[in-house]
Amino acid sequence: MSLKKTLLWRITPLSGGPDSYLFGTMHVRDLRAFRWYEIVLTYLNQCTVFATEFNFSELDGRALAETLHLPEGQTLDKMLRPGVWKGLERIAQQRLGFSAALLKYQHPMAVNTLISSSLLAEEAAQSLDETLWSYAQAAGKLMIGVESFEDQLNTIRSIDLEHQVAGLTWLVKNFVHQKKRLHKLMRWYEAGDLQQLYKAAKKDAKGMRRVMLYDRNYNMAVKFVEVAKTQSLFCAVGAGHLPGEKGMLRLLKKAGFKVKPVSADITTGAHLIQATN
Repeated sequence: MSLKKTLLWRITPLSGGPDSYLFGTMHVRDLRAFRWYEIVLTYLNQCTVFATEFNFSELDGRALAETLHLPEGQTLDKMLRPGVWKGLERIAQQRLGFSAALLKYQHPMAVNTLISSSLLAEEAAQSLDETLWSYAQAAGKLMIGVESFEDQLNTIRSIDLEHQVAGLTWLVKNFVHQKKRLHKLMRWYEAGDLQQLYKAAKKDAKGMRRVMLYDRNYNMAVKFVEVAKTQSLFCAVGAGHLPGEKGMLRLLKKAGFKVKPVSADITTGAHLIQATN
């Protein structure tokens, strides 16, 4: 499937039925991600059901904390090589404002995400997907997830620690490069360049693509189809889940839906989020 540069797609049953929409989002508070906000609300308002990856009302902070806590007897300072741990300490002090010792019981992936998030601006009160959720809820939409929160926890649990350690080690050794890379991702996101975002997602998930991308794409597409056959659905999931041979767009097309890009003028959307927080 040749992709146009847009993050928003109209999904319609070939057999007839309401238009639904699939939007590629980001879990960031950087205002560059909100360039799509205005056009997204136009189509979200036309739908009766709103979905994110999981129903945010199912969020269980305690279960998440337990899932992201290392197994008994393991600590991050022992899992990383001494030089990498020293580098992590320096980064934690500079970017997070506290010692890496406070992170030593956390899964490497959680630490990786925390540090990477600190490299982007946090200008909005909530991330883009959380902001859309809050808007849809206030608008009285039926709120669902195309995964369950437990599904998300199980995905985290299935990512082996060796893979996570390798990822965090790479981040510490390539910290400056990662900052440049994240800002490049933001530019691709602003431009709606799904192909580049997909390449980045595949690279990040190397060795775990089935667990982190392909299986989840399939499960989320199944749920999307179940709802969109009879109801107008606006679904916002991570942009990396949309493209590719095993991406949601292709899966929805195979399931009997017409998949069309929605062109958007996003030159004026970013300022609107500032007025809503």
